[in-house]
Amino acid sequence: MTVARTVFCLSLAATLFWAFGFAAERIAGAEPPLWSYVMPAIAVTALLAFAIFRAWPRFLRVAAGTKGRFVRRAAAWTVVAYVIGAVSVGSLANWLLHPDAGSSESLRSEASLAALILALWVPLWFAPAIGLCLGWWQAAGGVRPDGASVPEEVS
Repeated sequence: MTVARTVFCLSLAATLFWAFGFAAERIAGAEPPLWSYVMPAIAVTALLAFAIFRAWPRFLRVAAGTKGRFVRRAAAWTVVAYVIGAVSVGSLANWLLHPDAGSSESLRSEASLAALILALWVPLWFAPAIGLCLGWWQAAGGVRPDGASVPEEVS
């Protein structure tokens, strides 16, 4: 399933883009040039994708009869990953942003709004990759002890 692998790679690249962007801005203390976190995100995604698809050639490939089950389970797991991610990111952002707000009521409300926006925005990028992985794993019937997926692969 080339589409699933493409969506997985795009989701991973977008997640790394935002993570590297937040880190680069925090380290530099200002907005760094776009290439300083786009290029590492693309490079890390390419290396990880190469390693994952080479080590597990059946990764995100399902048997012809299980494609519908895979899509349903991937969609369900994507929603679950989004909700869990939104709660986690929102809680962490709220916890990290409130001490900077001090005693000012307006800064505390702005910190809460920023935490809410992060909670809604950030999980959009990593939830598809997690949903695809868990949906594939479930549709494949888990993994045998020898490391092989249960159904035969069909591209």
